[in-house]
Amino acid sequence: MKIKDILSDFLYDKDYFISLFENKIHIFKYLLLIKLSPNEIILKLSDFNLKIKGENLSVLQMNKDEILLEGRFISLEKIYE
Repeated sequence: MKIKDILSDFLYDKDYFISLFENKIHIFKYLLLIKLSPNEIILKLSDFNLKIKGENLSVLQMNKDEILLEGRFISLEKIYE
């Protein structure tokens, strides 16, 4: 097995995966987009909701279990219900 395959299995064999960049956030295995506004995005993940606050927030790409967000991120918060 190649190191790339080992790393991929390690990283993506999770309930969810979040990558943070300077002005982008990539979330893998989200379940539902609950709220979308320029200042707040709420996503349902397997065990909690993820609340993202910021400025000029938008969705760059989205499919059934992956989303790429862009904007100026101020905070990320896990909300357990």
